[in-house]
Amino acid sequence: MNLKIKLTILFQNLKKYWELFLFLLATYCSIEVPLWILFRFPLTGILFYLEISISIIFFISLILSFKTSYYKNGNLITDKKTIFINYLRSWFVLDTLSIFPFEILFEMNLIPEELTFLSIFRFLRIIKLIDIDNFKLSWGMHEFSNTSFLRLFFLIYWIALFAHWTACGWIRIGGGEQNVEATRKYIRAIYWSITTLGTIGYGDITPVTNEQTLYAVSVMIIGAGVYGYLVGNIASILSNRDLVKTQFIEKMQKITTFMTYKNLPKDLQTNIFAYYDYVWKNRKGFDENLILAELPPSVRERVGLYLNKPLVKKVPFLADASEDLISKIVLNLRPIVYMEGDYIFRKGDEGDNLYFISKGIVEIVSEDGITIYGTLTDGSFFGEIALIKDSPRTASIRAKVFCDLYYIDKTTFKILVKGYPKFEAHINELVEERMKRLKH
Repeated sequence: MNLKIKLTILFQNLKKYWELFLFLLATYCSIEVPLWILFRFPLTGILFYLEISISIIFFISLILSFKTSYYKNGNLITDKKTIFINYLRSWFVLDTLSIFPFEILFEMNLIPEELTFLSIFRFLRIIKLIDIDNFKLSWGMHEFSNTSFLRLFFLIYWIALFAHWTACGWIRIGGGEQNVEATRKYIRAIYWSITTLGTIGYGDITPVTNEQTLYAVSVMIIGAGVYGYLVGNIASILSNRDLVKTQFIEKMQKITTFMTYKNLPKDLQTNIFAYYDYVWKNRKGFDENLILAELPPSVRERVGLYLNKPLVKKVPFLADASEDLISKIVLNLRPIVYMEGDYIFRKGDEGDNLYFISKGIVEIVSEDGITIYGTLTDGSFFGEIALIKDSPRTASIRAKVFCDLYYIDKTTFKILVKGYPKFEAHINELVEERMKRLKH
């Protein structure tokens, strides 16, 4: 990986964490500014320095925005002129207004009281930052990724923030208790806001004036919609939480119905259930061939190499093969599962496949299956002599436990090797030597 690519990846990582940092600061402003407008608490000590720091950080963000790429219709826009013009036409004004520490300027009497509302621009910046599509893209997520919980998080986040704003609005119009300390006044207001938005409404805090009544009705209407939307999203997330498992269970129900209809013997049904149980636990019910077949050739090759190249590399007679040949062999491997006690092949059978053990244990046994000559485990291979020399199998191979294997058939292997005459001669020599050792 060259330096330019490393720097690009580093910049992308810094960018997404920078946006997360801005999001947290904007959230703080969204909570703090309405409270300051209501209660006008003094901005001294750490609060003063925090306000100044936020202004500086927002200013840095404004400068960077003129040079920061953005996503449009899923495509990354990197042209500097396009970025500059787009930013001027979109968020420049709002970002500029969010820079000024209006609360401090008001307290220093540099801005008249009538312009207090300008401080809301401080937290309206959060509207820009919470764009779920851009958030997903910047964090490496995609349209079909499992983002249900992310959507639910943002939904709950907005509801909580809206409840805070609603509570502040309720205090502003004189709702609830008045002659109490600020903390109790806010707690009672947030209580009213949540019960009203949640369509609970105990009635212990009620509107008095026409303004309060209209405000309460508006919040109830919004709350009813939000409540229905929230319940619908939660139901959708729960139903799709494990869609693959649901589909597999439906498949098993069909298989059970078929076995019952055909009145299959109980021991055979037990074997079938054991097989599917293994397939689910180890493969989650996926058919690897079907998934790879749908991918473009270049992607399929990369996935195949990632999954199986280390396995193929362990085969001694492939150690001297070129990368190109190994890639072709890997792309032609096919997965297969054998149950405990299954014979993969018997002595004397026609040799038609070369096998690689991905997971499991196989036994090399005598023709009668009683004598065990040895065992092979993960990463081992077998069946190469009969595959290359067109001779019958020299031993029987039996699965000791459930086994995940990959195989390549004789015809495909010979076609691939034909294009590499030196390697073909090399493996023929190796097989001859191995056959001599077996005879001795």
